[in-house]
Amino acid sequence: MESYLKMFEQAIRKQTELVGEQKALRQARKAGLGVSTAGHIVSCAGNPQVVLLRLIRYFTEDGNLAALVSCTPLIQKLIKMADEFAETAAGERR
Repeated sequence: MESYLKMFEQAIRKQTELVGEQKALRQARKAGLGVSTAGHIVSCAGNPQVVLLRLIRYFTEDGNLAALVSCTPLIQKLIKMADEFAETAAGERR
């Protein structure tokens, strides 16, 4: 869970640079994150993988392609999870 929280904070910092602090924090809270005014994650509502997907959706919902920059660590986490899942599934089939 700690790795998710650090990753969320990193993405929110990048998003803040693109859209401003108020909007970035609002998007993070809408995704299910409790965020302090200093930008630190204080809570995560529900499954962090679902929150991760919501955060990507809210960061990019305005069609702002530059926002994909702030999603880079989130997308990398998703790819890593998919690879780990594929390896586990392949091991179970053997």
